[in-house]
Amino acid sequence: MSWLDGMVEDNEAASQDQRLERTAEGLQPGAFTGALSAIGPGLLRGGLEAGAAVESGFSSLWQTGLDTAASMLLPEPKFGGTPNVTSAEESSQETLGQGTASEVMRLRPDPAEVGMVGQILGEAAAVLPRAVVGTVLAGPAGTAIAAGAPAGYSGKQVGIAEGLDPETATKKGLIDAATVGIGAALPAARFVKPLLGDLGIAVGANVGLGMAGRGATAALLDSNGYHAQAEQYKVMDGTALITDAVLGAAFFGLGRAGMRRPTTAHVDAALTERTTQHADVDTAPGAPINPRSAMAHQDAIRTAIDQISRGEPVVLPDSIHSAQFLRETDSAPTMKPAPDVALATARQDLEPTLRIELEQEAAGILPNVKDVKAELSSVARSLEALDGSIKARAKEFQQQGQGRKQAEQSARQAVEAERLDLSDRQASLNESLGGNRTAEQARADLNALDRGEVPQRLQDRISQRADTIVKGFDKKPLSAGVAEANTKLTMAQIARQEITRILDDIERAEPTLQAKPLDIGTSKDVAKPEGVANAGGKQTGKSGQPEVTTPDKPGAEVVNDAGKPGNEAADPVVQVADEIMARVDDMRISTGAMDEDGNAITVSAKELMASADADIARAQQDSKGFAAAAACFLQRGL
Repeated sequence: MSWLDGMVEDNEAASQDQRLERTAEGLQPGAFTGALSAIGPGLLRGGLEAGAAVESGFSSLWQTGLDTAASMLLPEPKFGGTPNVTSAEESSQETLGQGTASEVMRLRPDPAEVGMVGQILGEAAAVLPRAVVGTVLAGPAGTAIAAGAPAGYSGKQVGIAEGLDPETATKKGLIDAATVGIGAALPAARFVKPLLGDLGIAVGANVGLGMAGRGATAALLDSNGYHAQAEQYKVMDGTALITDAVLGAAFFGLGRAGMRRPTTAHVDAALTERTTQHADVDTAPGAPINPRSAMAHQDAIRTAIDQISRGEPVVLPDSIHSAQFLRETDSAPTMKPAPDVALATARQDLEPTLRIELEQEAAGILPNVKDVKAELSSVARSLEALDGSIKARAKEFQQQGQGRKQAEQSARQAVEAERLDLSDRQASLNESLGGNRTAEQARADLNALDRGEVPQRLQDRISQRADTIVKGFDKKPLSAGVAEANTKLTMAQIARQEITRILDDIERAEPTLQAKPLDIGTSKDVAKPEGVANAGGKQTGKSGQPEVTTPDKPGAEVVNDAGKPGNEAADPVVQVADEIMARVDDMRISTGAMDEDGNAITVSAKELMASADADIARAQQDSKGFAAAAACFLQRGL
């Protein structure tokens, strides 16, 4: 076959291509091509982006903590710089980023195979589910973070996979995160009150944000020399505009659904329910044991509210006195722990601190103790031989041209300098050996702690901690005084209540008679004695002495208050004392005197009370006699 045959075949193929209108370009997909098949990969891509972003965030925090701890605790490397303890984490982060980028690029809908509707559904399926989760967990802030942070992380990793440098890829990821995050949280702003107006503003704002984000990304890539990538981000891209509008409407729906404000009716219903709960449950002295007690409490609350609203004193119904409630038992008093319990608690509190201290001490173990000891012996021998080397050194200095005295002085100075160096080295070696002994002891103590034992040198610290714990349960003088005062106050209140109750019982049994004033008649004039000379020498029938009644017509009877009718009843306080004394056993009261044997003289309280009553009766009788004598004197003048 010649070359002409190949030319004929090529011509025939070209003719057939022209006749059949063949083309090397693929067919453009329709608007709905692959729409349903894009939803599943979109959901998977959204979950993958969210999980990778969360893992990367925690890993970054962990690396930051490790770097901070390493810079504070680890020594500086031999050749300078800072210790690197996060190389494994950095490698893991790099692997995670590469895997995320490859999977995201694989799961994204291909514009050559999926139509516009499929691309929109795929992007919505990737963003909306995680936005819903963020809204439920944290409101608008959660929506912005859940939608924007994974988008930014994915944009950064995909940019690195497409050949961008890390700095440019990071800036591109920040633009993606801000665009998606702000667009997701923007509908919560509620620009206007009408629903359609707010929807239009929210959708328009999201479309504007998308345009601004694409323009900023294109400018960033073009300024850094990535012209081919910048051409992919067109501000007026039709598919991107429609996608932004759909996502804006979806975000608006999430904002309205997740941030519904309660109506006035809802607020009133909630307040009413809370008021009812407060009246029926919170104000009760406990849980009612039966429905009758619950109803009695509710009736008492309503009665008290009505009486207070009318300005009347609160008088509760009788049904509340028969209501019964279950009250919480008083908490058991705090008891001082036993010594063994205090020791166990003290060890549990101090063991973490002791372990840290022992581990720091154990880190000073020398790896070459034999070499240190050999060097220490050598230094000791060198120190011993220094004094005997002065003459030899002096001869060396004389050979160098110095005089005998100057050579001896130079030799002594050299010996003293060498002695100082050797002494410093000896002290350093002894200090190293001492630290090694301390480290060995610390390691032994750590082993004892691991076995559940307490090292001997740590016993004192644990015992002191146990004593502190036990002393913490002792009452301080102030608290003891307050408790005693409270107890006394409580006893005084109980006594006052008991006396009040007894007085009420006495009053109901024998009402106290009210005293009435006596109707005392007017005294009549009697014969006046001869008057005395006044200042003018005249006699007058009047004198400055008080008027008296005639002896044959006695005036009003003079009695004291104790003898008035109606006052013959004893004092209520005395009656209370009598009743209390009748209920208790007889007690002995000290008189303050001492007998011949030096014992205190006591008297019976009942006998003392009876003697006091007799003295009172005798005093009352004597007062009547005094009153009669005074009346007689006033009447007769004798």
